[in-house]
Amino acid sequence: MRYHAIGKLFLGLTMMLSVNVSAAPAHSAGWELVFSDEFNGDKLDRNKWATRYIYQNETMDHFNDEKERYRDNHVVSGGALSLMAKKVEGSDLFESAMIRSHRTFYYGYYEARVFLPNAKGVWPAFWLEADYDADGKTWHPPEIDIFEYVINGVEDKANSLHSNTVGPWSEKSYTYVDKNFMLKFQNMYASEDLNQGWHTAGFVWAPDRISMFWDGRLIYTRMYQWLRKDGQLGPPAHVDLNFAVGGAWAGRHGIDEAAFPQAFKVDSVRVCQFTNSDKGTRQCGPSEVTPDPKEFGYSAALNDMPKPAFLAVDKAGDKQPNAGVLSLNSGSPLNVAIPISLPENYPSNRLLQVSVYDPATRSVVATADRKLQDSLVKKRADGAGLVEFSLPAIQRPGSYVLDAKLTSETTSDNGARQVLPSPVTCNTAVVQPNKARSCRLLSLQVH
Repeated sequence: MRYHAIGKLFLGLTMMLSVNVSAAPAHSAGWELVFSDEFNGDKLDRNKWATRYIYQNETMDHFNDEKERYRDNHVVSGGALSLMAKKVEGSDLFESAMIRSHRTFYYGYYEARVFLPNAKGVWPAFWLEADYDADGKTWHPPEIDIFEYVINGVEDKANSLHSNTVGPWSEKSYTYVDKNFMLKFQNMYASEDLNQGWHTAGFVWAPDRISMFWDGRLIYTRMYQWLRKDGQLGPPAHVDLNFAVGGAWAGRHGIDEAAFPQAFKVDSVRVCQFTNSDKGTRQCGPSEVTPDPKEFGYSAALNDMPKPAFLAVDKAGDKQPNAGVLSLNSGSPLNVAIPISLPENYPSNRLLQVSVYDPATRSVVATADRKLQDSLVKKRADGAGLVEFSLPAIQRPGSYVLDAKLTSETTSDNGARQVLPSPVTCNTAVVQPNKARSCRLLSLQVH
């Protein structure tokens, strides 16, 4: 979404990927719903969404000179999510909101039904951003801006919508362009303001091309590949919806502060991936404006980056956890075998670190680590590798969490040594986001 300089590091992943870009729809082929949120509850599902950008240890709350600062300034009510932006009293800043999917994806059909805000200075967006690579690094580019809606009152008004990618482009890369889309600015211009009702933004990301839709109408198709600066395939993408305010683009001619607070409303978010299996359907979930999979389908060998999976611990010493909860006596050591499933060809030069911490204070009371390549000597009946640990006794009664992560040693652009947590999948008995950089394995009740 931004032309910003964020980390540009990623260990080559292409050896794990094989992409066939020829369209190959079959009679049973179609869209398979793999992720969605209809926002029908009364609070945000934190297992689906984070509320800050991935950078700065997942705490970044704005880019560049924008005037917003992202806080948990959202409301879920009436079947919709409202990302709210309001002026901070006594400051030139605004408190606003965003969501970022924990799940990551390669390719698919992405859709959001939205109601856009109406004030000079607003900058809501729906976009795809590169996540962590296998080593835990972030890269930029690649990036896909499904849409950015800027009202600065002069160059960009309420009837215009921007859609583009970060990186080189040319008019020759477009194979279809709607009459209302101006290539010079990569802007769609409507005959009426776009913030007067609900609209559906749709986007097909295929291995070799992208297509943007507005209320089911094809706006453009262009050739595109999700590549890093070095020409390698980028990390998988997560989904962002954010409500920025001001900055050099949206705030170029000032911000109408009196028009705030404003809301960027989201009725639904859906991600479907193309499949040749019998799971494929004509529509993406209940969407009524899904592009025809016969025309926009694709073939790809990968829908996400393979990640190690931490699995449910079924035994700790001579005790069995109950629904992810283990009861311990204070002063007793914690002997535990941690099950982990590794993707094929996953690098073995990882350090497996486990820790016990107090969730109230985040203070660590016990920790241990083992080199992964030296540890997977046992296997569970389901084929998962078992790594055995003996942690020091917890002396104080209370509630604790047993946590695990994999770290890798890499180098930054300037050659500095980095130790980063690698992305993993959490398939344990403890409720948490499926994709994370560490997994909660057990809740410990120490008596």
